[in-house]
Amino acid sequence: MSRVKMKPSLVIIASIATLASISLFYRSLTHGFEVPSSRCLRPSSTNHLISLLNQSDTTITRPSCFQALLQLMNSLYQVDISIDHVTVPRGMVPLVRDTWFRGNTTLYTMFQHPQTLTVTDRYTSETSNVNLIRSLRPKPASTGSDDALTAMRKLIDAARPGCNFCDTDHTVEDSFGRVRVEQSNIFTAENSFRFLDYSGLVIPGDIHSFLEMDYPTLRSMVVEAAVPWFRNIHSLHGANTHPIMMWDIMSKAGASQVHPHIHTLLGRGRYPGKTWGLMDQARVRYHGDTGGRDYLQDIVDLHVSLGLGIRYRSAAVIVSINPVKDREIWVIGTGNLTDWTWLHYLAYRTFIDELEVYCFSQSMALPVSHVTGKREDGVSGDLMVAKIGARGDCTSPFNDVSALEFYATSSIATDYYETMRAFQRTFHKYSSP
Repeated sequence: MSRVKMKPSLVIIASIATLASISLFYRSLTHGFEVPSSRCLRPSSTNHLISLLNQSDTTITRPSCFQALLQLMNSLYQVDISIDHVTVPRGMVPLVRDTWFRGNTTLYTMFQHPQTLTVTDRYTSETSNVNLIRSLRPKPASTGSDDALTAMRKLIDAARPGCNFCDTDHTVEDSFGRVRVEQSNIFTAENSFRFLDYSGLVIPGDIHSFLEMDYPTLRSMVVEAAVPWFRNIHSLHGANTHPIMMWDIMSKAGASQVHPHIHTLLGRGRYPGKTWGLMDQARVRYHGDTGGRDYLQDIVDLHVSLGLGIRYRSAAVIVSINPVKDREIWVIGTGNLTDWTWLHYLAYRTFIDELEVYCFSQSMALPVSHVTGKREDGVSGDLMVAKIGARGDCTSPFNDVSALEFYATSSIATDYYETMRAFQRTFHKYSSP
């Protein structure tokens, strides 16, 4: 890929600093509100952003688009920001200040005044809590002496001999056979240990390492392999209509095989699972509650206005303020798979090249019309969204999920704006297809 200079409508806001002690409950909504400008707010930090949101502070001059942004935010989310104070016993001070925070007095002060940002989607009830200081909490040390990238390369090389996915001989065929993309040696298979009525795999036979994934291969895996697989299943089983894909990178993220592979599932009359089912229902309810507004496009507009999103042709990327996992990036499309898969590829490369995250999970939903050839009536069944989130340090025995994430709320400890800037660097690095 060549380097080019590009000037998309990017809005970049500085890193998250400290959080203000406020709660946002803006109740007076009119559903005919205007979309805030993509350059509505240009704060220098999140502390500045929170100050702008704190309407009780009358000393701050706010832009004319500010009220529109608040209305849009409130239509989608309940946002609460709180601050507290804790007392560190004298005998515990050396542990906290000198051991945990290595003498950093700024971090020690943040610890004494814990601040949390809580964001709840009004339509899915999904909640995330952000406390950046949690990233520094005591955890088991990483295993081995290698850095994460070296450790991943060793695991990948060790798995080459006898790899089940480097050719078709060690994969099970679906009842209809296989979808093959001959020029790039991509093929489909049935999941040997299926977890739904029809569970497929899309495998790039020539790419054993996820580090080597290129755009033509990723696009072909989706457009030329996954979509035809969905159509084949639908032609045999007409009740199966709603397509999703899942893709875990390395065992820390849940992958049973090192070799890259995308899982394909086709739900019966609805998107399988919680994430996409909730989003699809949210889109329908939001459309009705707001007099025809689009849930996903309003999410994009809000994030672009906050400096956490960019648009590219018919698609967009956001760093969600309501993520499930750290570093979570969403890719939202409106029908054009080329635009959508390009941004998906850039998000994929951002994790590896910029964030140096080598274990991550992703899931994608596609419109029903890409399977049935018929556009659905109404709003339901028209998702084109990918979510990609980090799964922690690949070399650490520490688990990145707990009862908190399973049964309560998502705990986020990474900087939204740092992730956005990382994507921006990737976006500028590659020329578009």
